[in-house]
Amino acid sequence: MSYALFGLSGLRFWTPEEVKRRGRIKDKLVDSVESTLLDLNQMWRVLEVDAPLMMPRSAMSAAYDNSDVFVLQDAPGGSEEWALRAETTHGTYEIATKLLRDTSLRAPLCVYQAGKSFRRETNDGATAAKHRYNEFYQLEFQCIYGTSTTAPVAETLRTKLLDVVSSLTERETRLVESDRLPAYATETIDIEVLLDDGEEWREVASTSRRTDFPQIPGQKFEMTVFEVAFGLDRMTVLSR
Repeated sequence: MSYALFGLSGLRFWTPEEVKRRGRIKDKLVDSVESTLLDLNQMWRVLEVDAPLMMPRSAMSAAYDNSDVFVLQDAPGGSEEWALRAETTHGTYEIATKLLRDTSLRAPLCVYQAGKSFRRETNDGATAAKHRYNEFYQLEFQCIYGTSTTAPVAETLRTKLLDVVSSLTERETRLVESDRLPAYATETIDIEVLLDDGEEWREVASTSRRTDFPQIPGQKFEMTVFEVAFGLDRMTVLSR
């Protein structure tokens, strides 16, 4: 099990075994998403990207205020306020937009990244028991495709990933409608696993039909996004 060697429960030191497990989990989830999308349509491209951990505060989702994020005191952006990112989505959106606008890549395109995000967790607190940390790994996929697509992208990915989570954790799993619907989504459904007490469920991933991906001039059709966001630390702790 990870350690809180700085004395803060929300900052974890991960063991060599856990680091290896996290890597195996990431690879399995990526392979599962890619193979599922290709089974639906051989035109899908699945690409990994990496965005900075620091970002302009103004670019961050309005859902986060300064009580949620770690604002930087000596930021690289001059007078503009910067912070450690609270989630990886914005960076993935930025580079996906760049690739679609300035390269030959076209939708359907799945752009993903795995990396750290940072939240103060002032409301719920950061505790190992809740699998909630101030610094944590995310793995999120932005599946970008035409709004006129008839293939059941969301339904098929959810079903597949539910099975994968069950296999990795050896726990009972379920899909459940989220108790919070973000402003950018028309639907959010979580993947949860049953904890050892047989009573409490823990969210390990969130999936959303998003409406906020920018429409890019020159694209032949309007695009939509299906997002899958995994908490890799939770998956690491809860997997066998």
